[in-house]
Amino acid sequence: MITENLVRVRLPRIVRDSRAVATFAVALLMIAGSTTPAAAQMATAVPTPMVMPTIPQIQLQTVPAYGPAPLTVGFFVSSINADAAPLASYIWNFGDGQVSMLPPTALFHTYTNPGSYVVNVTVTDTDGHQASSFAGVIVAQPVAQ
Repeated sequence: MITENLVRVRLPRIVRDSRAVATFAVALLMIAGSTTPAAAQMATAVPTPMVMPTIPQIQLQTVPAYGPAPLTVGFFVSSINADAAPLASYIWNFGDGQVSMLPPTALFHTYTNPGSYVVNVTVTDTDGHQASSFAGVIVAQPVAQ
């Protein structure tokens, strides 16, 4: 434990000899330094290595990504980072107002209205880290028969 000793010294308002002030300051530092424990003077800080968590990285693929309405699209999520913890939960936003929390073992969604949609999936691994991926789906006008 490092102790701190405070010493109050009253100096005259006008100091005429700067050497006397320097000598006094050195003596004061020597006194203050001698009151700290020897163990505290010899202690050195040991750096602790910083361990960064392994964040999941995912990729989202849509098959097909384009077609006429009604369009049923398959979604496939793959983990890019093999060192990350296993993926535990999924939150899907299909861009058409519908959401799902189903795992992507065989996930399909049908778009009934023409338009451009941005699909988002957010995954959480067993360590609580999250990753997101986006993909686009374009649904064209139905084919006239």
